Amino acid sequence: MTIKLIATDVDGTFLNDQHQYEIDRFNEQLQELKHRKIHFAIASGNHYSHLQMIFGTKSPIVTFIAENGALTMDRGQVIAESRLAPTIIQQLLRQLKDNPNLQPESIHLSGQHASYMNAAEAATTTPEIKYFYNNLKLVPDISQVDDHIYKLNAIWNHTPLKPKADYLNAKFPGVIHATASGFGSIDIIAGGVNKGTGLQQLEDHLHLTAANIAAFGDNFNDLEMLNRAKYSYAMCNAVPEVQQQAAFVTRLDNNHFGVLDTIDQILKQN
Repeated sequence: MTIKLIATDVDGTFLNDQHQYEIDRFNEQLQELKHRKIHFAIASGNHYSHLQMIFGTKSPIVTFIAENGALTMDRGQVIAESRLAPTIIQQLLRQLKDNPNLQPESIHLSGQHASYMNAAEAATTTPEIKYFYNNLKLVPDISQVDDHIYKLNAIWNHTPLKPKADYLNAKFPGVIHATASGFGSIDIIAGGVNKGTGLQQLEDHLHLTAANIAAFGDNFNDLEMLNRAKYSYAMCNAVPEVQQQAAFVTRLDNNHFGVLDTIDQILKQN
C-alpha cells in the first residue's frame, strides 16, 4: 500500500450526523500525514465557503474539491473550475418549475460569490439549508442572478431522488450531470464534471496517479471518485450501490468516525 493522497466526502462520511468530527484526533493524524508527505483533501458537494466554515478554524486543511468537482482549490488557489452555462441554467429552471414530474420544494444556485435562493421560497428554509448554505442570499428571481454558477441544487422532501436525477440526465444528455447528494437534494453541475474529474485534476496538480489515492464516500455523488481511486472505501452506512462498487467497506460508520479509524489503519500499513 503506497498512498500519497487521501480524499474524503464530508456529510455522511467524515462528519457524524451532528456535523461534527474528533478535531484533536484528526489534527494529530493530519500532522502525521504531512510528515509522511501524504496529501489530504476534502471532496464535497458543498460550496467552498461552507467547507471553510467547517474546517477553517479547526484543522489546517488546504486542499478542497468543492461543488461535486466543479471547483478544485489548493492552498487558496483555483486549480480547476467548471461552470454551468447561463442558457442551461435558464432551461433547467424552466424544466424544474413547469414539469409536473419535478417541481422541487426549493432551488438554490451555488456561485462564485454566494449561494442564491428565491425570496418567495424563504419559508422552506430549514435548519439544514441554513447550515449548508451559510452564504445564502435571498433574491427576487434566481433566474436573474449574475454570478459564475458552479451548481444548481434542488430539494425534494420524502421523494426518491435517483429517478429524478436519471430523468434530468436523459433530458439534458451530456450537458449536465445530475446526482443525488443526500439530505433530499440533487446537485446539477456541468456535463462531464464530478468528484472523479476533480480528483483527476488534483492528481495532475500534485503529480500523482490513481494508484496512490485512497477515497471515502457514502452516496451516489461519490461513485466517480471511488471508481477512480485504487483504494476506495465505502462507509458501512453508505447506500448499497456505493458499497457494491467500492474496493473496501469501512469497519465503522460515520457516527463512529469510520474515516479516522481507517486512516489509523492506513498509517500502520502504508
